[in-house]
Amino acid sequence: MKKAFTLIEILIVVAIIGLLAAIGVPSFIRSQQHAKDNIKKINISSVNAAKEQWAIINNQATGTAVTWEDIREYVGGSITNLSALDIDGDSIRINEIGTSASY
Repeated sequence: MKKAFTLIEILIVVAIIGLLAAIGVPSFIRSQQHAKDNIKKINISSVNAAKEQWAIINNQATGTAVTWEDIREYVGGSITNLSALDIDGDSIRINEIGTSASY
């Protein structure tokens, strides 16, 4: 007598794998979105800190327009251009002094 898996056993294994995939895939997608949201928050904080530092050093008042060239050297890290802060095609808006940067 040959030993082999029955059709029922194979169907049960396939069903279990399908159930695990149904649970795991949405969780993975949510974690990716959560990571992108966190990166956006960090980028906004970095730009806001650079704007404040630039404003203090250059005696600029609230409401003063700011460009990337003004704050580029204050952002820090290896960020050398504004497009490095883009996430999924969303560009960061620097906004004026006293207003938070946003996506």
